[in-house]
Amino acid sequence: MGNPKAFVQSLKNYKKDEMKESLCKKLKKFVNDPRFVPSSIKNKSVAGYSICLWVRAMDKYSEVKKIVTPKQAALKKAEDELAVVKKQLAEKQQALSAIKRELSDL
Repeated sequence: MGNPKAFVQSLKNYKKDEMKESLCKKLKKFVNDPRFVPSSIKNKSVAGYSICLWVRAMDKYSEVKKIVTPKQAALKKAEDELAVVKKQLAEKQQALSAIKRELSDL
């Protein structure tokens, strides 16, 4: 924090998707502390207020990510299955077209 610009840049570039569960558990200790509330910290330090907001945002992000990640995996699986079924449908439609052409020729 000796270099504020570098510190702010490190917060902006923080790899939130790579947060480990152990770090999230440590973070909960602060987030659940009744003294760690942005409004009360703002009275003491504007920088502390901003950091408090950032920490709470990272905590909320990790919670949401736990919910979203399995859903993203399920979506990917469903999209892959859909692609296979669409390919099969296209093949069946081509076969049907060929049969309709043969019927019209007869």
